[in-house]
Amino acid sequence: MPVARPESSDARIIAHVDMDCFYVQVEQRKQPELRGLPTAVVQYNEWKGGALIAVGYEARKFGVNRHMRGHEAKEACPQINLVQVPVARGKADLSTYRNAGSEVVSILSRKGRCERASIDEVYLDLTDAAKAMLAENPPERLEAVDEDALKSHILGLKNEIGSDAKANVREWLCRSDADHRDKLLACGALIVAELRMQVLKETEFTCSAGVAHNKMLAKLASAMNKPAQQTVVPFSSVKGLLESLPVKKMKQLGGKLGTSLQNELGVNTIGDLLKFSEDKLQELYGVNTG
Repeated sequence: MPVARPESSDARIIAHVDMDCFYVQVEQRKQPELRGLPTAVVQYNEWKGGALIAVGYEARKFGVNRHMRGHEAKEACPQINLVQVPVARGKADLSTYRNAGSEVVSILSRKGRCERASIDEVYLDLTDAAKAMLAENPPERLEAVDEDALKSHILGLKNEIGSDAKANVREWLCRSDADHRDKLLACGALIVAELRMQVLKETEFTCSAGVAHNKMLAKLASAMNKPAQQTVVPFSSVKGLLESLPVKKMKQLGGKLGTSLQNELGVNTIGDLLKFSEDKLQELYGVNTG
């Protein structure tokens, strides 16, 4: 069968919005007295204190992680608050979290098309909104840039010792001599910062985001700086990002295929993988997988 070849996506602006410890945030909104305290959410199965499915950042400081059960978490952090997932008809009832996620989606969808990847993560196509901003009110004309946008992490942007990081971000966002792709990305970063603040205002939830030219890069970026931050991937930084990225970190390469690449081809990073031609990979793994 022929392989579908997508058109160039350089001009697309895609955000991946990832809620920070979402189940914990939902429980802390229901029980405000838990805010700022070590908290984790455990599964309805109570064996050994239940399996942890979300761990708040306050608890992580004590070494608590999602591979633990409740009893182990208590040993690592005696003051931790363990909140059990609601149960309905003998099974975990995730409707509370799913509905809270829908609140977030309704806000994000004001600026673009949403694709819900899970209860706590959303892909957002901001291409049209970014193009509209660039045409009507480009960043280079802005007198003031939102504080949260100035906290963006721009991959490849060098901050010299003693330099003002926010001033450097502002300069990058508002460059009049930037190429079209970077100008669209700058618009996307401004829009995402505004949306994240709106989510916080309306739902009390914080989220992190990655802004890039496709879904894969946006998802990678959203995990780089958490919580409550955003990371932007300019086209010029893509090669450097992928060069040292562990192959198992790439979507769809975390399982057997990634293990096969490591064992059979000696591929440990995406940089290693890029040394193989598409034809060679198709020869080894079949046309579509290759």
